[in-house]
Amino acid sequence: MDEKLFEKMEDYIHGNLSVTEQEQFEAEMATDEQLREEVELHRKLISSVETESLRQLLEQIHEENFESETKVVSLPRRRSYFPMAIAASVALLILAGWWIFNLQTLSPESVYAAYFTPAEGLPTTLGYSTNTDFAEGMVSYKLQEYTEALEYWQPLLEADPTNDTLNYYVGVTFLADEQPDSAIGYLTDVVSSEQSSLRTSAQWYLALSYLKINQGEKAKSLLEDLANRDNPYQSRSSEILQKMTGT
Repeated sequence: MDEKLFEKMEDYIHGNLSVTEQEQFEAEMATDEQLREEVELHRKLISSVETESLRQLLEQIHEENFESETKVVSLPRRRSYFPMAIAASVALLILAGWWIFNLQTLSPESVYAAYFTPAEGLPTTLGYSTNTDFAEGMVSYKLQEYTEALEYWQPLLEADPTNDTLNYYVGVTFLADEQPDSAIGYLTDVVSSEQSSLRTSAQWYLALSYLKINQGEKAKSLLEDLANRDNPYQSRSSEILQKMTGT
């Protein structure tokens, strides 16, 4: 996989490129249909993941901290949906504000819900072109069809059990599919491989797996290591540790 191109795609989607870089990248897309399709797919997936993560978080906060008969917001029936949308937006802001100031009181599983997003998949148009099953599994993963992704990847992993890329994505897929107990073994194998380029990312998702099953102490040791060295998860690990310790 061309890592630089993958990072550029991410920066483009998030608006982190300079004007010149953006124009150059758009010029590349203009002549590369596969690249255009890949960028558009990533854009849609990022949007859907962010929306679903927020929905799950709000539902969990409400279930854990309010009586079942309590309503977050009470809205009269109206013919016009515009006022309802405004009221719902206000309710969302109020609940989000409540969450920000009270996150330290939530369970490890709630902290998990606040920080978990599925790992970015590998571009299906780049690399692994000779392995059709891996590429097909990656397409399913990006479409959040996790059971189907595992059907492609697990036979490959059985044939090559030390493959850190397969172990990583199978582990993350189980976690995204709400099966953290199954994810832990695969992610642990990657974390144990000191030479793996995916080791740090696997450590982050392993910590989230332990948070998901309310094993805060196991998650804490992993997060402390991430917080004490330079890596993409350093600041988030520090934030979680502060919430867990209440400092």
